[in-house]
Amino acid sequence: MEMNGITVINRPVDTVVAYVIDLSNDKNWRTGVDETRWADGETMAIGAVGIIRAGNATAEFKIIAYTPDESVDWEFLSGPIKGRGGYRFVPVDSGTQFTLVADVEPTGLMKLLGPLFARMGRRQNQADVEKLRDILESAPA
Repeated sequence: MEMNGITVINRPVDTVVAYVIDLSNDKNWRTGVDETRWADGETMAIGAVGIIRAGNATAEFKIIAYTPDESVDWEFLSGPIKGRGGYRFVPVDSGTQFTLVADVEPTGLMKLLGPLFARMGRRQNQADVEKLRDILESAPA
């Protein structure tokens, strides 16, 4: 199920990309995220594996596509959600159109929530990209 969030950030693409691909910033704008890091000191590159921790839940993800200043795609390798996600960075007149892409399937108890899970996920991802916009637009240019 798709649960994308999209916004326009009044900052250049390179500024938005630099902030977003620095995994240590995830906890600042992604709701519920306590930590995101690369496994074994890796960096943003195809094949790199990352770990995200939210409360008691931990998931691993793998970068499956990366085009600098344009897009990042990953797939979950483990954790409470299966699927893929990514980021899209598109230059627009007022800055950068940023999209958080999420095409995921819940597992376990979350699967029972079905459509409610999808609505909650879309709402949360939209709130997260708006929080990212607010953080970046409030920082000195």
